[in-house]
Amino acid sequence: MKWNEKQQKILLVAEEIFSKKGIDASSIREISKQAKINIAMVSYYFGSKEKLVEALFEMRLEKLNTSLQNLLENESGDSMDKLSSFLQGYLSRILKEHEFHRIMLREYSKTDSPIQIKEGIKKMKLETLRIVQEMIDTGYEQKIFGRRAHAEAIISVVIGSTSYLILNENTYSDKWQIRTHEEYAVYIEDNFYPYLLDSLKAILMYNNEN
Repeated sequence: MKWNEKQQKILLVAEEIFSKKGIDASSIREISKQAKINIAMVSYYFGSKEKLVEALFEMRLEKLNTSLQNLLENESGDSMDKLSSFLQGYLSRILKEHEFHRIMLREYSKTDSPIQIKEGIKKMKLETLRIVQEMIDTGYEQKIFGRRAHAEAIISVVIGSTSYLILNENTYSDKWQIRTHEEYAVYIEDNFYPYLLDSLKAILMYNNEN
């Protein structure tokens, strides 16, 4: 779906507020005030807070799915190059859209989260697993990888580690004396991605027949 400029502004402000306060503790009035858009206009565009939340997830998940497919189709090189680039791109997008990632983690763990949101997140997760597994299978068949690893193992190492770092940003920012999220994201990519890449290679290159 195409969102106009005002709708995108409202969604981005809502995303920031939801990330800081949680969806349940946030209100349409607060969102409209921070976005500097009349509350009636927010209601006109989205109808209710629940519909606004659904629109935010639709916008972000649609962009994420498109970026995942583009990463898969545009990368050159062998399967390890493609998989490394794919996961680095995925990591970069999570760090860039850290506020939505926090919201997504919270909503997916809730038992009363709207079914449309849960289904959207599940569809995105399954598509990511499909793409990663496809690259792993190709690399194994080409004898680039030592074993046909499960995509879940790769995702849990790379994405799980990134999620942990995002959820503990306040703690590590203080420890590393980092002032902004942008600096934090650069620090993680520069200092932690090499370790994640080593873990990725260890999982894929290990051959228990040797």
